[in-house]
Amino acid sequence: MKIQNYKKLLVMFFTGFLFTQLLSQDVIDYRRASLTMVLIENENLGKSKQIVTKSYNSNPFPDKYNNHQIADKVFDPSKLKLTTQDYLDAGFYIDTLKTPKDFLGALKKPLNPLRYVAKDSSKAVLEPTPEELNNIFIQKYIKEKGLARQIVSSWFNIKPDGNFDWELIKERGKYSASAQKKMESETDAKPTDLLMDFGLIGQTYTVFNKMTFFENEPVARSVRDAAKKEVAQKLMGKPEILLNKAYEGIDAVYNKTKEGYTVICNTYLYQLVYNDSIAQKAKLELFNNSIIDMKAFNSSDLFKMQFVGKTTVSSIVTFKIGEKRTEEQIIDLQVRRTLDKAFAKLQKENVQFRPITPITGKDPIIALIGLKEGLEPGQTYEILEKGAPDKLGIQNYVSIGKVTVDKKTPIWDNTQDAEPTIDEQGIEIKHSTFKGGKNATLGLSYIRLIK
Repeated sequence: MKIQNYKKLLVMFFTGFLFTQLLSQDVIDYRRASLTMVLIENENLGKSKQIVTKSYNSNPFPDKYNNHQIADKVFDPSKLKLTTQDYLDAGFYIDTLKTPKDFLGALKKPLNPLRYVAKDSSKAVLEPTPEELNNIFIQKYIKEKGLARQIVSSWFNIKPDGNFDWELIKERGKYSASAQKKMESETDAKPTDLLMDFGLIGQTYTVFNKMTFFENEPVARSVRDAAKKEVAQKLMGKPEILLNKAYEGIDAVYNKTKEGYTVICNTYLYQLVYNDSIAQKAKLELFNNSIIDMKAFNSSDLFKMQFVGKTTVSSIVTFKIGEKRTEEQIIDLQVRRTLDKAFAKLQKENVQFRPITPITGKDPIIALIGLKEGLEPGQTYEILEKGAPDKLGIQNYVSIGKVTVDKKTPIWDNTQDAEPTIDEQGIEIKHSTFKGGKNATLGLSYIRLIK
């Protein structure tokens, strides 16, 4: 073995050893955003519905977020009845199309069908697209289920009798030792100042996923038949052996692509609205006593959810020659890969949803993220460190520099069921490498995507 290989192995050994020590000392335990995931049931899944639901529920929870538990994690849109007011609240049916100019404007939105509201077709309104309709159903679900109240209730472990506690906020807040001591010395054991940590509570998100599966075989068959027709025309008059050879190649592609499913996943991101004003009102109106007035809490409209953004991703499972998988295995892998892609895209497109990740190695900077998180060569990340805690012991992050994803080293493929990532020395790697970051401190510094 070359001496460079020994050096690389030594670096990897000591980096891994040091990281293990850091983990054992809880040095890289840090404040994360909190997340709830809800599956939108799809009536078109048919017999695959149970398999999809099982795979969705067994998929590992995104490890860059706290798992925020609520009662309702699945809903069926077909069980919700939309009213005209629901459409109005979502921004539809407000501007009635009356003039030729209105209709010309509507024609620029070909995905939105027209619904005529006059017998002579002189008036009409724009209908939502199927994807926009999903969002209207989600908003209806949020309202009917009191989702925002469910999330707040979970934060404070509110019981039906009005009793509650602060343990979850203390656990996730990662407060300083002095703040913890102050909390423990509170005579009433109700440190209501923690309600003001809207930087923690307000970073609570709900992700709604709706997946639609399409069998690959009909599409593959259509492509095969079209290809054979085109080849037959091009080889007309040529020896039959050439035509048969071309057909064999087309059939081979068909056999490789016909198995399994392609899935399209529409993902909708919502965030709990929790700011200084709401925290003050909650402190005065709901949490001012040792027991919450549950009638007042359940009827309160103080807590709301706001729509942040939506993404659409697709995924297809490819097969190795001779490989056989059951339908359940195909769908399970499909669900997992699609959710990975959906989260990576959500994080890229919505700044506030981007997680922070501990730096686990230095010279060069390395972190335990990769293709699963949407890492790309040349991307820029900011380096974060904990700033001075405020009077509540809340530590916010401050930016101290930047790093970029190294273009010359392989990005770790940590997607599910991926082949091991091997570097140029033939060594398996389970991290990604970044350039820069000389001012980073191992165990105390984090990175977050900028662009």
